[in-house]
Amino acid sequence: MSKRNSLVFGLAAGIVFLLTATAPGRAEVHTFFAGTQYALDVHFLRGEKPGPTIFVQGGIQGDESAGFLTAQLLTRAKVTKGTVIVVPRANPPSINEQARAINVDLNRRFDKDYNEFYEDRLARLIRFLVDQSQALVHLHEGSGFYSLKPVNALRGPNRYGQSIIIDTTDRKRASHLERPVRQVLAKLNENISPAQFKFELFNMDTFNDRSHYLEQRKSLTYYAVSNLGIPAVAVEVSKNIPDLAWKVNHQLKATVLFLRQFGVELEAPDMKAADVKAYPSKDIVVRVNGAVLDKTTPKLTVAPGAPLDVRCEGSGAEGLSPVTAVFASDRPGFNLAKAPRMPLAPFTGLDVRADGVVLAKTTVEWTGPWPKSETASVPALVCWLGGTLQVVPEGGTLTAVQGDQLILEGIKGGKPGEVLNLKGYISRVGKNDGQDAGNEIILDPKSFLPKFFLASQNAEEHLCEVVRETPGAPRSRFFIRLLPREVATLVLTTSQGASVQLAWRPGKPAHLPAGRYTLADIQGNGPAGMVQAFVGKTPLTLGATFQLDEKTEISLRQTTTFAEMGKMAVSSQTLLSLAQ
Repeated sequence: MSKRNSLVFGLAAGIVFLLTATAPGRAEVHTFFAGTQYALDVHFLRGEKPGPTIFVQGGIQGDESAGFLTAQLLTRAKVTKGTVIVVPRANPPSINEQARAINVDLNRRFDKDYNEFYEDRLARLIRFLVDQSQALVHLHEGSGFYSLKPVNALRGPNRYGQSIIIDTTDRKRASHLERPVRQVLAKLNENISPAQFKFELFNMDTFNDRSHYLEQRKSLTYYAVSNLGIPAVAVEVSKNIPDLAWKVNHQLKATVLFLRQFGVELEAPDMKAADVKAYPSKDIVVRVNGAVLDKTTPKLTVAPGAPLDVRCEGSGAEGLSPVTAVFASDRPGFNLAKAPRMPLAPFTGLDVRADGVVLAKTTVEWTGPWPKSETASVPALVCWLGGTLQVVPEGGTLTAVQGDQLILEGIKGGKPGEVLNLKGYISRVGKNDGQDAGNEIILDPKSFLPKFFLASQNAEEHLCEVVRETPGAPRSRFFIRLLPREVATLVLTTSQGASVQLAWRPGKPAHLPAGRYTLADIQGNGPAGMVQAFVGKTPLTLGATFQLDEKTEISLRQTTTFAEMGKMAVSSQTLLSLAQ
């Protein structure tokens, strides 16, 4: 049996560091992919006593609100033994649109390391978190009511609601899940009324080639069981139960029961039906260029020619922390609360959403003249690179670094109907009309079709082109020179205030005196914020402190893609000259 199967009896070595690297008995939140459309909050609930690490996730599909509300409520739990890693909203863009998927179904991206869409970067991080866990509880909301035998149109083997899903009952896999699931079901179903709302065990038998659910081999639970050998369950409540508070309450009970079954000790959070019924709160305030945008604002006056400053305040009085989004009528699905915008042409309206629920709509009225259409002037591409406004003349080249965020705003003084196409890149499945303006683009060469790269004198860089196609006019071309991201030095500060320049040499060992260090800077060919550092499995932000013991591993990943940039073992030594 794999050591991962020893669920209650021990922890993998990497998890021990996760429990000891920071103060126990407290909750921490770390935001991954910060500054992108898919920024992800991960909660680490650490108990004072060591124990297993369990991963709980909701919101992998944006039309399953019970799952992400249950996971959000779980972040209030007080863990006394073990660690619970909670991802309340695993797929923020799909939640913004209350859709199962945007480009691809995120829960079908775990059979390999895909690298095409933002969903694949989320899957890469989720695998990283599950890899350091000893069990997985996945929260979903499915249609109808599961039953092993067909009953009617809403109840039968092709329905998912009110079930606990496992991939196998094989005793050789995942510590034999059937018995603990049935124990949880016995407690969970004790007081459920009416009887048709009780939960059932749903074995998809995914390891059997004759299973009717073979597509589940791409799911997260199957990844956990097949690749890691750890127990994994999916808790499905029914979309056909209209009472959201009831569903959240019972899904939370099921989650707490599984956490205790897997060896975590915790105090369950309070769940108030009134809070769920009041969700999403109407006290969320959105300001556009300082003006409040809410249901009492039928019209918003905006001056053209300047960036929009969109800010969200408040997270809901009920504490369910909905994701706030502001959408412009000409760019559905692009959250202005997460990225800058400088309109080059008028649009008609804005709407404010909380977890996809529309809270306010307003008409936009523009004051002042817009840039005139081009005559003999050279076309200029207006874009945002890493949140900084850039203007590139026709034939000009914009230099970027791998992993940078690019948003094509448009052509200054452009014409209606024109298309800005970044060759070799698909912004969004189902809308592949060549229009890449107004989409978030992460400049990762592996996300491009290689045949569209232009010839470059440097083998380590990539040269791309943006083509402007305007009806009845010649094409305009703009170029992007994409450099590999490099890190030269990690700047550390000792507890005595001394500065240490630690050369970044992946795969080669380094030596420092034992003690506590603060990560002061990451120096390379891009901003420090574009690199995510880890000590062991613990995320390390700039300004954070860590303990260097006899042997510590530091690793770096790109912030926007979560692609690994290398690992370096740092061992302690007694003497080292430190530069003040």
